Amino acid sequence: MDVVKSTGLFLGTVLLLSTVSGTATDLSEPPVEDHYPQLTVRLEVVREALGIPGMAAALVQDQELVWARGFGYADIGHKVAATPHTPFGLASVTKPVAATLVMQLVEEGTVDLDAPIEDYGVSADGSAVVTVRHLLTHTSEGTPGKTHSYNGNRYGLLGGVIEGATGSSFAELLGKRILLPVGMMDTALNPIDSWDDATNTRFEDFARSAGWGDSFSHYPDVYHRLTSPYQLSDEYEIVPGMYHLIHSPAAGMLSSVADLAAFDIALDRGELLSPATMTEMFSPAVTTVEGRSDFAYGLGWYVQEWAGHRMLWHTGRWPPSTSALYLKLPDEGLTFIVLANTDNMTTPFPGIGSGDLSRSTLMLTVFEQLVFDVPTIDWMATEDALIDQLGGIEDADTRLFLELELWSYRQALASSGDLQQAAVLAEVNREVFPTSRLRLDNSYTYTAPAAAAVPPVVSAASFATLALVIMVWLLIAAVSVVVVGYYLARRAKAPVRYWATALPAAAVMGPVVPGVLVRGKGGGASLLHRAAVAGIASMSGYALAWIVAIPALLGSGDEANPLLTIATVFVLPVVIGLFLVRLPALRKESGLGFGEAMRAAVMPEIMTAVLGVGALVAATVFFDNHLLSMIPHPRSPFFWGMLSVGALIGLVLLTLHYLLVQRRGSITIPSLTSALPQALHEPQLPRWRDSWWVLLGNVVVVTVLLVVLG
Repeated sequence: MDVVKSTGLFLGTVLLLSTVSGTATDLSEPPVEDHYPQLTVRLEVVREALGIPGMAAALVQDQELVWARGFGYADIGHKVAATPHTPFGLASVTKPVAATLVMQLVEEGTVDLDAPIEDYGVSADGSAVVTVRHLLTHTSEGTPGKTHSYNGNRYGLLGGVIEGATGSSFAELLGKRILLPVGMMDTALNPIDSWDDATNTRFEDFARSAGWGDSFSHYPDVYHRLTSPYQLSDEYEIVPGMYHLIHSPAAGMLSSVADLAAFDIALDRGELLSPATMTEMFSPAVTTVEGRSDFAYGLGWYVQEWAGHRMLWHTGRWPPSTSALYLKLPDEGLTFIVLANTDNMTTPFPGIGSGDLSRSTLMLTVFEQLVFDVPTIDWMATEDALIDQLGGIEDADTRLFLELELWSYRQALASSGDLQQAAVLAEVNREVFPTSRLRLDNSYTYTAPAAAAVPPVVSAASFATLALVIMVWLLIAAVSVVVVGYYLARRAKAPVRYWATALPAAAVMGPVVPGVLVRGKGGGASLLHRAAVAGIASMSGYALAWIVAIPALLGSGDEANPLLTIATVFVLPVVIGLFLVRLPALRKESGLGFGEAMRAAVMPEIMTAVLGVGALVAATVFFDNHLLSMIPHPRSPFFWGMLSVGALIGLVLLTLHYLLVQRRGSITIPSLTSALPQALHEPQLPRWRDSWWVLLGNVVVVTVLLVVLG
């Protein structure tokens, strides 16, 4: 029973640490006096008009945080209110922060804005020379430097530039240079590192997600406090949504409005960049629309002149559950930040993509409340009441602003399903502004929500828990290697061939191998050697299976057929492991005929498939029937981590089962498999030590991939 004790100890440790890692820190603030009550009221109206479940906003005035509020719920099901410290996804609002990091390197001379990105080991499609400046300004396509073409994937290549110039990842430098100095403890990066079209699967992903390292120790807490994702269904109902798990300089930061306000204050106080560098970053580098000098993009920031006011801004949108706005009005000394847990903050306003923020309901609310002296209109009133409110206004500039705000609310209401009030606003627009060019612009259309997306299998929080489990397992495995090495050197006096099999086995199996040694007593080393030799054969079969399985999954993409997925992940490895590895190994070792070898080898393989498919089906039910169609991408470290943890769970179940069988001296097993030995005329079950390696074959593949790709 030593194996059971060792395994139980491991699982107990994992569960304890997982529980600790999942404990969220309460950073909510006590209620304070609201110095901007009307702004609070209007933002709540906007939130409801856009159908946003949870939102938070902050206002910075002259480098001081003067107001911050949460609106709605960060988690509807558990009635968790959104607060200024609630982490949200930032999507493309990551870009200005990443640009700040790049410009720090430019100030130091580590990066040259006009150097080809190839100098830093990064390549882009096409034969033209692409520079760092081209990436920062979204002018890297076509004839580089000539035309603005917003492309997050190209901007993400800055991660490669950072790493090529410094030898450190974007994540590492972001933590050391910005998050820790500014004190941004609500801020993290999504778990998986990706700075081009392919995900970089490196061991650091797990370490960072588990909170290992000074810059990343708070990451698990951020993941567990992250607001729940939501989206609007085709029927305009708020339903669960999804977050993406990758990050790059283009997108993937998680933060709160309080943290972004702290970043903004540090930036404006010159704590992150010099005034000259900030001037360069905020200056127009390229127009976003040909012939429109008022629409421009700088170095990671939109630069817009509107109604006599200069705006520096960036929005974020990552469907279906992330949207953000970071708006600076430098002449007024104002910064306004707002984050939401759906993408509907920006989706209804098509002008944003062209560099025109003036269509945004939230931007107009800021100007209405803090910049312009205009009347506050109740856009939810009846048609007659609205006509009365607007009819007496004569000032042309005020009328133009209010018409724009009317259109913006109309668009917002239509996007969230309030088509009746949207129609009221459309009629008011025709009545009050009959000759308006805005009303006749065909680009101003209602925006219906997209079809509900399938949520992923894993969240950032569960990824962090998985990372901690894997880290603990590797730590225990390292101790296991030391214990086994001591046993072989001091007690067993084992030959070299035992070392060659026992140490790799200990590295994979963790505490189970020392249990085998204890159980085997005097012959433990020999027993371990025989088991390891058989295990290496089985693991080779699984490795061969995954070589075939990965292209199959890659070919099927995110919309993988459930039957194809099951066949690829479970049946194919069983077939290959059985016919190409285990049968030949058994026939050679025992001299069995084909039929006898088949009966001896097939049971562990079938048990593996039964346990694996059963676990998948159970998980599918738990994850609301989405698991089968959303198996993680094989290039994601979570794909391999999920398989490894699943294999370890299967190992525990199978070990307990076989120990029970041995103790009772019976072959009684669950009904699903009880008929199999009889059908195959198998006199008795294989011993558990001959079966566990099949379940853990993929762990070796995980290790090899992490080493090769890392």
